[in-house]
Amino acid sequence: MSGETATGGQVEHHAETDGVTLMEGESVFENRRPSWTLWWKQIGLAVLVLLAGIGGDAAIGGIVGAGLVFGYVVFSRAQSRYIVTDERIKGKIGVLSKEEMEYRIADIRSIGSSQSIFERLVGHGTIEFQSGANNKLIWHGVPEYKEVTNTVREQQRQYE
Repeated sequence: MSGETATGGQVEHHAETDGVTLMEGESVFENRRPSWTLWWKQIGLAVLVLLAGIGGDAAIGGIVGAGLVFGYVVFSRAQSRYIVTDERIKGKIGVLSKEEMEYRIADIRSIGSSQSIFERLVGHGTIEFQSGANNKLIWHGVPEYKEVTNTVREQQRQYE
């Protein structure tokens, strides 16, 4: 995490603002990319395509196909974010099939977190935010997920 200090009336940021469209006066506290494990199916497909191509006459096709699938994963991850500001949380995942959702910090009624066995091995977790209308926003593969949940809780205190 990098921070920017408040100078000359500018907003103080505690995280990078790359890829975040901010409202006036909004400050970013967390800006994380989901872990690679979120795309495990696509990465597995790339490996299968590569292995299928290596064994036969279609080696170049296998390499190109695997490269295209893996390139999609890299680009999709680069465009995906989990963001916590002083006013809202926002999740945006994907490029071709894009999912975007945000809640105001004041509207979050509960926060749950969990870790599967695999997530424990790689040090990531899942966070589930729930609003008063029983809407859920689930973030999978969050690096340092406990720190993110604590940041949200600290921001919620500002609205109490």
